[in-house]
Amino acid sequence: MITDLNYNTNLIMVIQSYLINIKALYPSLPLMLQTGVYDEATRNAVLVFQNIKGLPQTGFVDVPTLNKLVRENHEFRRKTQMPDRIPVGNSDFADVKISDQKDIVYTIKIMLNGFWRKYINYTQLEVTNLYDKETEETVRLFQQRSMLPDTGIVDMDTWNTLVKIYDNCRFFREMT
Repeated sequence: MITDLNYNTNLIMVIQSYLINIKALYPSLPLMLQTGVYDEATRNAVLVFQNIKGLPQTGFVDVPTLNKLVRENHEFRRKTQMPDRIPVGNSDFADVKISDQKDIVYTIKIMLNGFWRKYINYTQLEVTNLYDKETEETVRLFQQRSMLPDTGIVDMDTWNTLVKIYDNCRFFREMT
């Protein structure tokens, strides 16, 4: 049993972090701060957690309690964590234009389809690596609405604006 947690600040920080996270799953857990000190608020949160999970209510974090905390934190993260971003470009970014066949075109079309699902006048695009006329027209519409030069070419400014707006709107959450 972990009874002398005052000497292991790192473990206490992890336990407190897990309890704060899983409060989203178990609203009855009391509010607490991540202080690194096994204080009364942490002890109370552990007691409530142990009660919820049917564990012996000691107020201390023993191995079964720690295992449940780890599992519940994993579940919280699985439900709330955003997917990692995939870098699709590098410092050698080149404009993407009509007739290009590049992997980045897949990403452009996926992002533009996010706008199609949310806003009127966007066209649903077939997701391929070919930058075709339909993609160019949709990019022009995006550029107009974003106050960018209406070229139909995905240059660095268009790409950065597309990524920022797509990311801020969190379109990828709808897919889960």
